[in-house]
Amino acid sequence: MTITVKDQNTITGNEISDLESVSQSQVGGLGTWFLRDMWYFAFASSKMKKGQMKPKTMLGEPVLVGRDSDGKVFALRDICPHQAVPLSDGEFNGKHVQCPFHGWKFDTAGACQEIPSLCSDQKFPVCKIKTASYPVREVRGAIWVYFGEPTDELPDVPEAPGLGEMIYEQSTTTLTLPIHIDYAALALIDPAHVPYIHKSWWWRSAKTLNEKNKHYVPEGSGWTAVKHRPAAHSIVYKMFGKYIEDEYSFRLPGCRREYLTFAGRTLLAGISCLTPIDETHTELNPTTYWTLPGTKFLEPIVTYFVTVFLGQDVTVAKQQEGCLKHKPRLIPTIKDAGTPGAWYLRLKKEWSDAHREKRPFKNPVPDTFLRWRS
Repeated sequence: MTITVKDQNTITGNEISDLESVSQSQVGGLGTWFLRDMWYFAFASSKMKKGQMKPKTMLGEPVLVGRDSDGKVFALRDICPHQAVPLSDGEFNGKHVQCPFHGWKFDTAGACQEIPSLCSDQKFPVCKIKTASYPVREVRGAIWVYFGEPTDELPDVPEAPGLGEMIYEQSTTTLTLPIHIDYAALALIDPAHVPYIHKSWWWRSAKTLNEKNKHYVPEGSGWTAVKHRPAAHSIVYKMFGKYIEDEYSFRLPGCRREYLTFAGRTLLAGISCLTPIDETHTELNPTTYWTLPGTKFLEPIVTYFVTVFLGQDVTVAKQQEGCLKHKPRLIPTIKDAGTPGAWYLRLKKEWSDAHREKRPFKNPVPDTFLRWRS
């Protein structure tokens, strides 16, 4: 078997038979479309006060996200249906959004409530004029917006695992990657780049590679690497590794989740969420939760380390940006380290197919062990 790649490079061998099927049948759609019928991270709850609204481009669509005077969040299409002016440029009194062009007022469900230019005797069905609204939910300090056809049973909102009813502090950071969400997702779940990209004195170096063997199981709209003792590659792990266990997972549309337990108690949890801005830009929104009481003061420290760590991913994404403009033919799924990338592509396709065909989603991820050096 021979797979020909651009510039006459070739890969041969029966050991990569999985690569052939993924490259030929699924990579063709890599970086070309967004997954619908899913929840996407919009803002950290702390960034949205009562009576406040903010514009945001999500999946190429202009969205207005706000919180009314009662504290309830909402999301509208950020276009006035009258003459296409952004509603976010107008005023919001906690109940109604007023268009800056002609003063039309809309409630938080998107229905028009008032057209000031109408005279008292001019009857008009104002409430039939609407701008689209989006389902919106607030979970663990994060505001999520749903893109797709609303149904009675929407999918679960992704959230950080291992927290249960625990009391926690949290910190959210927002970074922008100049690449399509698919490339960002492949990087987010790829374990092979860690020793080369995430090189810091407090984390690890690329000088020593160790073989990893992790058990993966299908769960929800993705998979979970079952709880295990992490490798002693950082200062903290070297000091307390025998007491620490780690479990990480992935859920569509682009959420990497993880939690660490110390002596059986969740100490740290996190969820890193990818939200497409458009076809060439993606937001990375990592939220970190920690459960030590009275440690709100740690927030700037946590934010610093998360920003430095993921800022290294931003650097690589900028390097990718220049190459992707040439539309190269890629082979992103070398096994076993690249197998989660293949799963992502299959999950995305199956989710879309299931909703289009109006049938239950069938998770294509197998219960298996993966091995790689990192």
